[in-house]
Amino acid sequence: MSSGSNRKLKIAIGVPEWAPFHDAMNDKPADATYVIQRNLSNGLLSRGHSLTFAAPLTVDEFAVTSDVKTVSPARRSWSASAWFSLASKLVWRIQKLFGVPYLNYFSNYRYFDAALRGLSSVDVVYERNGMYNSGLAMVAKRLRLPYVIFFEADQIMELDIMKKPITGLLRRRAEQILRFNLSAADCVICVTNAGRRRLVNTWNVPEEKLVVFPNAVHVDRFKPDRLAREEIRSKLGLKQEPVILFVGNFFHWHDVPTLLKAFLEVLKSHPTARLVLVGDGERRPAMSALAKELGLDRSVIFTGIVSHSDVPQYMAAADIAVVPYPPMDREMWLSPLKLFEYMSAGLAVIASSIGQIVDVVEDGVNGRLVPPGDVNAMATALERLIADTHLRLSLGANARDSAEKNFSWESYLARLERIFQAVIDRQPVQDL
Repeated sequence: MSSGSNRKLKIAIGVPEWAPFHDAMNDKPADATYVIQRNLSNGLLSRGHSLTFAAPLTVDEFAVTSDVKTVSPARRSWSASAWFSLASKLVWRIQKLFGVPYLNYFSNYRYFDAALRGLSSVDVVYERNGMYNSGLAMVAKRLRLPYVIFFEADQIMELDIMKKPITGLLRRRAEQILRFNLSAADCVICVTNAGRRRLVNTWNVPEEKLVVFPNAVHVDRFKPDRLAREEIRSKLGLKQEPVILFVGNFFHWHDVPTLLKAFLEVLKSHPTARLVLVGDGERRPAMSALAKELGLDRSVIFTGIVSHSDVPQYMAAADIAVVPYPPMDREMWLSPLKLFEYMSAGLAVIASSIGQIVDVVEDGVNGRLVPPGDVNAMATALERLIADTHLRLSLGANARDSAEKNFSWESYLARLERIFQAVIDRQPVQDL
């Protein structure tokens, strides 16, 4: 922060849902989205800033608090009145009568009312974009507060990719809310250049509002750890076997099928190798069934979901880590958190050559790149790294060096502070 580099800010942090954010802040298993927001929040607190957290508790109640341990619904004024409740119920009955989905109008006015007083004295509002929520954007606009959006992904597009599209009036409402939030924002933080291009080309966001922040990693937590390596290997019933690791939530775009099929080929030349899959998700049962169908029952370990604080130990136990993505019919928009964590842990990484990954991984230097969805290429890369200890260790050491130099949370937070100060001062953000 230029002239105000030592200024401690009062920051409102908005997230799409309270329950998973609360879990993440209390070190319970949580999606990467909320792990990122926890890391950011804890980092800002450690740097002396004051935070007020805001999120929906239910459709009708909202948290606006500086205490994530205990929370009660924020007090509302006019939206808690009998006439507002009556109008809300009447409109909902009419909507149901005509088959109209719940469109979040009344809910967002409740959110606006709940947050208006609680955020009146903050310096800046930072919100992780969530579908259907416009309450904080409305507050920022009413109070003329600087407003920053963290845009991890176009969730409408993601649902299309997952074959779960929202349609009709609900889609129009989601698009309306996203356009409102993006218009209200003084700055939109994207995680990739692909996300930035989508905001410009699809949502017509002015380029001068946009900055790109790849994800970051706690390099002091994710690091080589011989003791943890031995402990987790013992827990998993492993000794000196080569261990390949995947960490993730088995989303549609996590190409675990290609990884399993490639691993089947690896076992032909390296029968003692083991594949450890850490995480959960709706596609996990299907992946477990595929592993069984391929005859991999004894060589693949599904751990289920684990606390994020335990993930570094699993990484320490591995020799090779994989970031598999399938071919996509559109530009890959994600910034895989697992990639930066693998690198920081000093692992030899094999990743699909797609999206931001090709900007982070230099093939043969700090990792290996393979074509998306290519079973043979994945198997060949795995076999080479299992066989070549020197190459594996060299890639891991260079990956660790890249993470420390380019993707630490400390450098991320310092840049975020400069962004906050710029929007408070109504200054340009693009070159920060």
